[in-house]
Amino acid sequence: MSSMFPDQRVTSRAVRAFVGGAAIALCASTSLAGPDWDLDLDQDADQTAMTAQRITAGATPILSITGRLSGYGLAGGDFVDMYEIEIGSTTVLTISTAGGDLGGFANFDTQLFLFRRKGGNGNNVRAAALKGNDNAALGNFGSRIGENENPDSNTVLLQRGVYYLAIAGAGSYAFGDQGQAIWNDLSTPGATVNGNEVFLDNWTDGGAVGQYTIRLQSVSGGMIPTPGALALLGLGALASRRRRR
Repeated sequence: MSSMFPDQRVTSRAVRAFVGGAAIALCASTSLAGPDWDLDLDQDADQTAMTAQRITAGATPILSITGRLSGYGLAGGDFVDMYEIEIGSTTVLTISTAGGDLGGFANFDTQLFLFRRKGGNGNNVRAAALKGNDNAALGNFGSRIGENENPDSNTVLLQRGVYYLAIAGAGSYAFGDQGQAIWNDLSTPGATVNGNEVFLDNWTDGGAVGQYTIRLQSVSGGMIPTPGALALLGLGALASRRRRR
């Protein structure tokens, strides 16, 4: 039994009350800002398909990813953070650091990039470039992923699969497995530029750094992964088992 319930005689009523309270708290936080994934603050999210930080557990319509790019340090350069996210069904998403109605925040000039995982497990995993955006709009140095070449698009349609979401500061560039720049020009405000499924090799050092929060929100369709939901489901299963006794 978890230390949360040191008394082995805990009743199903107590468990149901706890689960209900936790569910209400989760819904309340979701309605305001969404669950928060902030592991990068303690364990750096790296910058390739093989080393991306995997966001695990549960599903929710809103997720906020909080982290920081710190530049050069004792462990090397930290100019790009990359996250692996699994989409369970066809979903329309907003992905943003632009603030306002789209949400998200950054205290530096960001860029956002979206890749799809290709290949199997182990050394065959690769990141195929889909979309990139520098400035969400004229005068807005936050970023948001939309549909390709449409400066008015604030949403992206993703099919079921595993994706990589990368954040980098202005001045950092992704290059492909043939040594070519993946995104040659991100200068048009609002435009999301096609990555043409070029396989990511790595990134240049350098670029703007600072604190960020990326907001992902499901506009329609499926859900996105978040921490904490599995624990809630586990408590629900515990209550169910006790009711059957």
